[in-house]
Formats: sequence, structure tokens, C-alpha cells
Amino acid sequence: MNVPHTLRRHWIWPAAAALTTAGIVLALNASADPRPTPGTTPAPPPAPDAASSERTLELPTSGWKPGNPAMTALRTGIIRVTADGCPYLAPSDPRSPATRTPLIWPARYTARYGNDGKLQILAPNGAPVAREDTPFSAGGGMIPTQATHPCLFNAPDAFVIMQDLTR
Repeated sequence: MNVPHTLRRHWIWPAAAALTTAGIVLALNASADPRPTPGTTPAPPPAPDAASSERTLELPTSGWKPGNPAMTALRTGIIRVTADGCPYLAPSDPRSPATRTPLIWPARYTARYGNDGKLQILAPNGAPVAREDTPFSAGGGMIPTQATHPCLFNAPDAFVIMQDLTR
């Protein structure tokens, strides 16, 4: 089909964005679903203590990897952690309403408690890229989610990070 150049320009980017979003939602449903095996119950995240400083925690992740198409909206805030060990993004301005934005991390990111009891987010190469109670900013975008990971707080949408945080 021979589509005039002016038409291609108007529909190719929205189509690419829709396909990228659909792929992320599918990846989330496949990779962030922590439903337990029948007959078992999921273990709660460990409390921050010396014994758990080497144990990694499961984070909600997408299939996104550096080099894949990405949304590029900038999101900033402070990394906070729930009592259950779930990191989220809180507003930087203390005058802002108390909201928590669930975060979906790139593929193979994990978390662990450091020796000081603060949660650290680790890239696949083990490099720390975020830390509890510190400012954080990343590129990505808000997407609707139907995933059941406990760190998504049953929110209707979450911010999916689409940036190589090791750079």
C-alpha cells in the first residue's frame, strides 16, 4: 500500500506508542504477577535488619530494556518505602498532597536493604540506582495496570521507568 508521506507522519507515531504501551502492559501481566502456587502463601518482604541486607526483594518490573522504544516523560520525587518493603515515588514538595506513585522498574531490577536499613534499588549489574528517602528522577510514562504485584497498591496506573538508570 502506497501511503502519502504526510499521512504516514500523522499515524505512525501514535500507532508506535499504542503498540509500545500494549507491549508493556502484556509484559507486566506476564512478569509482575506474583500469584503464589496453589496451596502456598507468598512470603512477606523481610524486615530491614542485618540478616536481610544481602537478600534481594522482588520489584514490579516490565520487559523494557535499554535500547527498546521508550516513553520519555520525566517524573521526579522522593523514593519512599511502605512498611511491607514496597518502594514508591512520593512528591518532593512537602506541601503537595500525600500521594504515592507506584513504580514499575526496568527488566531484572531488584531491591535489597543496605547495612544501614535503607532500601536500595539495584540495576541488573548490581549497581545501586535509587535509595530510600532520596530524590529520584527517571524517564518513562504512566500506564494502566492490571497486574497484581503488591507493590502496585491496586492502583489503576503506575509509572513505568524506561531509562537506563546506570548512566
